[in-house]
Amino acid sequence: TQLRIAQAKILLAQGKAPVEVAAEIGFVDQSHLNRQFKRIVGVTPGQYRQNRNNVQDLLKAFPLK
Repeated sequence: TQLRIAQAKILLAQGKAPVEVAAEIGFVDQSHLNRQFKRIVGVTPGQYRQNRNNVQDLLKAFPLK
């Protein structure tokens, strides 16, 4: 499960939807991914994906020098 969640984080960071990620990494459905992901990471896959996008948007707006 830990390895699948690590792979899910990579796929979510690439912009894939949680439903696609669940199917690709072998979870029965998106709700199973959601439960396991939240148990291990502390947020849902959708929240993780959104937070990653927010950070990337900020870095584009305010690049580090």
